[in-house]
Amino acid sequence: MAFELLKLEASDRTPKKAPLLFIHGSFCSAPIWRHRFMPFFADHGHDCYAVSLSGHGPQANEWTLHLLGLSDYVNDVIKAVDEIGEPPILIGHSLGGMVVQKYIEKHDCRGAVLLSSLPPSGAMSSIMHMVTGSPDLYWSLNQVMMFGPDAMSFHMLKRLLVSDDTHPASLAEAHGLFQPESLRAINEVALFDVPRKRAKDDIPIAVIGGDADVMIPVSAFKETAKFHEADLEIIPGVPHAVMLDKRWKMVAERIRAWLLRSL
Repeated sequence: MAFELLKLEASDRTPKKAPLLFIHGSFCSAPIWRHRFMPFFADHGHDCYAVSLSGHGPQANEWTLHLLGLSDYVNDVIKAVDEIGEPPILIGHSLGGMVVQKYIEKHDCRGAVLLSSLPPSGAMSSIMHMVTGSPDLYWSLNQVMMFGPDAMSFHMLKRLLVSDDTHPASLAEAHGLFQPESLRAINEVALFDVPRKRAKDDIPIAVIGGDADVMIPVSAFKETAKFHEADLEIIPGVPHAVMLDKRWKMVAERIRAWLLRSL
C-alpha cells in the first residue's frame, strides 16, 4: 500500500528552478501528470515529481484502500518531500488539493498551487454542485465507489473530466487509470477532517480553477482563496481534469506565470 514516486528531470536547456511535486486527485494516480504537465515544467527548468498516494495505481484493487484516510495521504507527501531532499512547490489537484492544505497546516513548502481543489470546508459544496447540475454523473461516480471503474462509461467519464471539444483520445490513458477512491477519505472530506487553519504567511499560494468544472463550483475556489489569503484565478471554459483537457497548456502557462511572479 506504499506510495510511489515518478520523476522527470529538468531540461538542461534552461536554468534550474525549484522542484515541483504533483499530487493527484481522487479516483486516479500519479501517471495522470506524466504526458503534459511534467514535460512542460521540466522543459522550463523544474525537476518534476508525481506521487501515487497509498492504495492508488497498480495496487488500486486492494480492499484495504478503504481503510486509508487523509492522514495517510499527508504522510505520503511527507515521505515524497523527504525523498526529493529539498522543499518543493506542491501542486495538488482536486482531492490532492485538500491533501496539500492538510500538509501545510503543519509543514513548510516553497509554495502551493491548489488546482481545481476541494475547499477548506470539505466536499459538501462539490456534492451539491453535482447533485443539482449533473445528478447522473454524481450517481455514476457513487457506483464506481461500490462496483469499480467499469460502472462509469467512457462517455460519462469524458463529461465528468474534460470539455466537449477535447478529443476522446486525451482520456484513453486516464480511463485505464480510473479506480475507486477510499471510502474513509471521501467521508473525511465530506464530514469532518478539513483544514482548521490557513497556511503560514510566508507560503505563497495560488488557487486556480475553471468555470466549466462539473465537480467543484467556482464558489469553492473563492472560499479556498479567501481562507488562505491566496491568489485566485478562475479560467473560463476550463473543466475539472485540466491536465487532460484541450486547454491544458493555457492552464500550465498560468501556473508558470504565477511561479515566476510569486517565488
